[in-house]
Amino acid sequence: MLRPLTQILVAVSLLAAGGWVALKIVEGRPAAPERSLPGPRPVPVEAVEVVRGPVPRAVELQGTLAASRRFMVSSELGGRIAALHPALRPGQVLAEGALLLRVASEDLELQIAAQGTAIELAQAGSQAARKDLARADAALALAEESLGLLRSEEERWKGLVERSGVERARYDLARKQTLAAAGSVEEARARLEAAGAAVTAADLEVRLGTEQLSLLESRLERCAVMAPFEGRFVPAVSGGTPPEVGQVLAPGAPVGALVDVGQLRLVAEVHEDDVAALGLGAAATAAPLSRPGLVLEGVVTAVGAEVQPITRSVVVEAVFEGADGLPSGSAASVTLRGAPLPGAIWLDERCIASRSGGPVAYVLVEAYPEGTSRVEERPLVLAPGSYGSGRVVRAGLEAGERVVASSIQLVGDGALVEVLDAEPDAAAHGDGR
Repeated sequence: MLRPLTQILVAVSLLAAGGWVALKIVEGRPAAPERSLPGPRPVPVEAVEVVRGPVPRAVELQGTLAASRRFMVSSELGGRIAALHPALRPGQVLAEGALLLRVASEDLELQIAAQGTAIELAQAGSQAARKDLARADAALALAEESLGLLRSEEERWKGLVERSGVERARYDLARKQTLAAAGSVEEARARLEAAGAAVTAADLEVRLGTEQLSLLESRLERCAVMAPFEGRFVPAVSGGTPPEVGQVLAPGAPVGALVDVGQLRLVAEVHEDDVAALGLGAAATAAPLSRPGLVLEGVVTAVGAEVQPITRSVVVEAVFEGADGLPSGSAASVTLRGAPLPGAIWLDERCIASRSGGPVAYVLVEAYPEGTSRVEERPLVLAPGSYGSGRVVRAGLEAGERVVASSIQLVGDGALVEVLDAEPDAAAHGDGR
């Protein structure tokens, strides 16, 4: 019975000794470092300072530059072409005042000559009628003077008959002479009126003849078609046969057009939010796509007064000088520049995020060691329209604050960010856009 008990005691002693040795080994090891749960890492971002100042306003668009002036080469009267400019060919430059074409005018010239003769005869008739009028006026004056004398003589004989009993036959004779003189006066007046009517008719004939002559001469002038400005000739039908002398033209039928490519015009639609930046005389530049490096200078010449109800746009016109032979219809990138917006905050689009349907910016509000900061989500009130690659902030930011300018989609309200080096104020200035 003692042997098993001895074996049990030995086993227990060995276990106790092994436990003591293990405890000493554990106590002799260095303590393991304490571990903590991992937290959110700061988002690396760039930040820029918000500044307030003048913001350039510009509208960028693509458009077509067309000739500002276009003259249809045609004859109002029609007829056979009697003369033609030798350079009336596609693309040829024609000087201002040059004769482009003239239709035959022989019939008109004969009518003008005949009308001139008719006017001369009418003028001669008018002069004769005026002489007759002068003679009739003199005859009337003489008849009225004679009538006045005879009436005085009649009154004298009438008094003698009543006072001294002179024979009445003498008074009756004086009375008859007075009545005859009165009849002569009436005849002289009738002749004067007839002479005046003849003068009026002759003058009317001269005036009508002169007007008819002016009309014929005006038609003769329209037989010749002159270039109203310097420009290039464009045929009515591309690749068609140029007009020739002897060809018969229908009235108003165009043979081509004269286009002024020295001055090009752009007509474009600008959204109502952007048109506020523009005004008459605003500077404009155009870069034709077919001429790399060529930049045309121009000005805004018209701004529409009505907003289109569907597109919410306004028609704007700009004219550009120094086209240097650029064809009409060339496509170009156009910039319309308005006056700078004073005292405004401009923010690059990359600094603006959309949250809950509205624009926001992330402002650095609290700095921590090692270049980290906490950001605050700030709702923004933006002015309508775009200003280059950014927007004008009406409310939500103050000058001097710093905003996140990169990786903005990875940032939220209260997030920690690590601010990296960035170009100073690169996204908060409106300059150089």
